[in-house]
Parts: sequence; C-alpha cells; structure tokens
Amino acid sequence: MDPFLTDWSVQQAFLEGLLTTLKLSAMAAAMALTLGFGMAFARVSEQSWLKWPAGAYVELFRNTPLLIQLYLYYRGLQSAGLSLSPETCGVLALSLYTGAYLTEVFRSGLLAIPQTQSEAGLSLGLSRFKVYRLILVPQAMRLILPAIGNQLISLVKNSSLVAFITVNDLFLVIYKGAVDQFKPVEYFLEGAALYLSVSLSLSLGIKLIEKLMSPPTPKPQPALPTDLAAPHG
Repeated sequence: MDPFLTDWSVQQAFLEGLLTTLKLSAMAAAMALTLGFGMAFARVSEQSWLKWPAGAYVELFRNTPLLIQLYLYYRGLQSAGLSLSPETCGVLALSLYTGAYLTEVFRSGLLAIPQTQSEAGLSLGLSRFKVYRLILVPQAMRLILPAIGNQLISLVKNSSLVAFITVNDLFLVIYKGAVDQFKPVEYFLEGAALYLSVSLSLSLGIKLIEKLMSPPTPKPQPALPTDLAAPHG
C-alpha cells in the first residue's frame, strides 16, 4: 500500500477542497465573532427585552445538532420559497451555531471583571460605552482568548459537515476520493493531516496574539548594596 497520493490531480483536488474549507470557515468565523460579541452585551444587559431573546438564541442553537440546522437551512428554506446556495447555507449555519458558543465565552469574560472597576470608571465621569471599551473589554479579551481559539478550531472541524449539503469542501474531496479510488486509508490520513495543520496554525496564531496582548513583565530593580540598604547608627 502506497501511503502517499502522488497524482497531481489528486493533490489539486485536495488543495481546492482545502481552500473552500478555509474560505467558508473564515467567513463564518467573522460573522460568529461579531454575533457573539453583540449577543454577549445583550446577555449582560439589564434590559429584559435584550437579555431574554439573547438567552433564547444561545439555548436554541447550542442544544440542537449542527447537522440538523444545516438541513433546515438547505431544505427548509427551499420549502419556504427561499433558495440559498449550499455555501451560503453552510456559512449561515456555522456562524449561528458558533456564535451561540462565543456569546457565552464573551459573557464569561465580561462577568469575570470585578464590578468595582465599572463603578470606578463611571465615578470618573466615563460613559458606560467608554467603560466597556477602555476598561472591561481589553481585560476580558486577555482572559477569554484561549477559549475563543478553541471555538474557532471547532468551527473549522465542524465545517466538514457542509459536505452533507453538497459543498465541495475538503471532507467531500476526502470521502469521494476514498470511495471512488478504493483508498480510504490514504485519503483519510492526508485529510486528517490537512485539518491538523490548519488547527495547529490557528492555535499558534492565538498563542502569538495572547503573548502580544499580555502586559509587559516589569524589570527587576537592582538591589542596593548592603552598606546602603540600611542607615548607619
């Protein structure tokens, strides 16, 4: 058994599938981050007309399978007379599903900051918007960055489900090649390696951002000589 797929046409199909996966994942990630950020503020709001719909959104999308959501957009909207492309349905499902998880990630970060910091900012004359922008959000982002990275990695892996609604992504290339060429081990091993490389790249990128956002470590001050450390009697 040759563990390597050396045919250029096969590698080109892998590359095209990978680019489709990356494109859909990037679009869904941008929408999910925006949605999660906005919904998190609704969740911590004191206004019930914002808080309860946001909570319902989180519970609905976190507690139903992503595959069912995909088929509801792909087939259900067609039944209602609204026809969207499989790629659009995939991005919509991934962004709404991941956005529900990111909502709770952002909310946990905001709630982790002591309430006294908000009160101090307001007492200094800052508006509530500036309190969030200058005090709460920067600190929360440093706390939740690893969790955001985990959700983005999960999004890339969950994107493989769009193959079930005929999107020619990386997983569909893997599956069709494994079946048509009778080489399941070779195709799935290379596919796993590609998904792994994307996930590791995301993980390294998040760690780099986390390092850049960390406050600088203060330099230790040189110790005074022993004969100057204490006054002479």
